[in-house]
Amino acid sequence: MVILGTRFTRRVLLSSLLTVFFSLMVAACAPTPRVAVSPGFRPAAQVETAYVVPFAAALVPETFSETVFNDFVDQLNLSRRETGVRTFAILREELKEVDPSWLSRQFSISGDIWSYVEDSGCCATNIRVKARVYVTEPGKSTPSVEIYVPLESFFDHDRSTIDRERDRLARALARDLAQRIVAAISSNR
Repeated sequence: MVILGTRFTRRVLLSSLLTVFFSLMVAACAPTPRVAVSPGFRPAAQVETAYVVPFAAALVPETFSETVFNDFVDQLNLSRRETGVRTFAILREELKEVDPSWLSRQFSISGDIWSYVEDSGCCATNIRVKARVYVTEPGKSTPSVEIYVPLESFFDHDRSTIDRERDRLARALARDLAQRIVAAISSNR
């Protein structure tokens, strides 16, 4: 009887360890946020206005991308004292209508949202999205900072709705992107 209990305990322990190991391997394969900062990145000590270009969105619900962008700009403006930027202003004109030489002299932030997927089943939904934000310094043609953030939300239909979770994910993405921008700009002041 003791031998049977010991064997059973070993099998349960080994099974548990294998489950944890494979779970960690799967989690390691998931995309993770990345921040790339050019070695020469030095934002001006005091930037009067940083222009935020509306994000490009490919196959993303319009309400989702608008929520991400608007919350992103609001979060940046709430944290502007930490960055040395007096105000983050939305570039209202279409990018093709803006003089490229003027824009190249500005401190600007642009971004993309893509790979938006809603996988719904009978009882649960998984929403995934990827976003990238770029900071371009005045006088430079390539971004000095690039931030990539993939996010995911899984929920049970009994506990929430797709609209509520879509909004929650959009706001979480905006907050995450803004916090990473603020950290990148603040750490280099």
